[in-house]
Amino acid sequence: MPAWRRRINSHELFSHDSIDSLGYDWGRVAQPDVAPRFPLRVYLPQSTDDLVTAVRETRDRGARPVVRSKGHSSNDLVLSEGGTVIVMEKHNRVLAVDESALTVTTQAGAVLAEVDEHLARLGLGLPVIGDHAHITVGGFTSVGGITPSSFRHGLFVDNVLEVELVTWDGEVKRVSRAADPDLLNRILMGLGREGVVSTVTSRIVRIDKFNTLWRNRQSHHRSLEDFLGVSHARMADPPDGARFMKGLFVDFGRASLGEFSVYSETGATPLARIVNSAAYTALHKIGFLSGRLPGPIDRAMKYVGMAGVLFSPPYALVKYAEASIDKILDSTVGDPTRYLAVIMRENDYVALSTRIFELLRGYRKRHGCFGVISAYVKGIRSPYLSKGDPADERWAETVFYVGTVPAKLPPSLLDQVAADMDDVCIEAGAYRYMHTRTSRDPERLARIDPNAAYAGPRPPWPPAPS
Repeated sequence: MPAWRRRINSHELFSHDSIDSLGYDWGRVAQPDVAPRFPLRVYLPQSTDDLVTAVRETRDRGARPVVRSKGHSSNDLVLSEGGTVIVMEKHNRVLAVDESALTVTTQAGAVLAEVDEHLARLGLGLPVIGDHAHITVGGFTSVGGITPSSFRHGLFVDNVLEVELVTWDGEVKRVSRAADPDLLNRILMGLGREGVVSTVTSRIVRIDKFNTLWRNRQSHHRSLEDFLGVSHARMADPPDGARFMKGLFVDFGRASLGEFSVYSETGATPLARIVNSAAYTALHKIGFLSGRLPGPIDRAMKYVGMAGVLFSPPYALVKYAEASIDKILDSTVGDPTRYLAVIMRENDYVALSTRIFELLRGYRKRHGCFGVISAYVKGIRSPYLSKGDPADERWAETVFYVGTVPAKLPPSLLDQVAADMDDVCIEAGAYRYMHTRTSRDPERLARIDPNAAYAGPRPPWPPAPS
């Protein structure tokens, strides 16, 4: 398989691997001209002992470091202007694969896509993996991890069995689901409050993602009401054999279109393989070209790619389905994009998604600050979110992708949008996905953070460096 089809960056305008990236988080996609916020000190640990040294040295200076790898957060979680950053990029090894117990142990800086490629050589894979090429094990452990397989396998954190943690006092703890589930739950989705996650042991499954073919049964919807109704029915009662489910609704302003896809295993007939290969070769070439063409052509290419998502091919290899959006659409092409995510109980999905969609449309109409408004939806079955109550395990996530007009979206207006979304979620008993933009109000944050159910209200990120 050609390398460009296995690894496609979803943005060509900047690189996560540049030293300049240390001054930015994912918010630069929404604010391309934002000023960098560079740290003064950077640690590059390769082992748990290195992490202990970094934490203790920073503690002795009376400060606390920020932990990051590729900086895929957009909520000020990985920036420390003039402070200290621990960069986990070299703390990235696969330490052990237990094929009998179906577990993998990795260092926290390991990129999930690379862990999955390592497992693929053994006929194994991660049950929950992000669709962006730079998400790490530690990142998903700290924020949750939600994908179109989450209706079956839960959040990424539902599959974590053990972590090795370096506390902010510089002590090493091994915390397992079997021995100390309460402490493990405080660590999971904890945004690093308990310390620095060094290694993670998580569940894996037997699957050949690069050769297993899925059949995509897709429905299309012209109205938000129809889209939400059908997607809710699918998530509430997944079809037999469903392995992967996701939906996308796009409001272009003058027109709208949505799709909901249900992927299930199918016989790998020669025709199915030919259709898969031809369709995804074309779509991946669109993804490869995005960001490399003159502006007007690039923008047109993005809409072609969006059509390829809304009318997805009828067959897909598992690996293609998992990374379809990331490999086809360049986030830095067209309107700068802001991500706003909500986690809600399945029963509240239709009403709450409708309400927030109308909230965003209202801001677009009054202020002209948004262009295209999209909703990317997934079902979730999560013991973590239910706090162990089997009757409360059905949840859903809606990620609102909004094309922004930077000149009409000053920071004060963005703050108000985030606060309004927070208030709607609080009223409904829903959560925000904390690595996407939220308000900064401590009282709101204590009520929208899923981790607060285990740890109680605390500051959402480490204090500013001293």
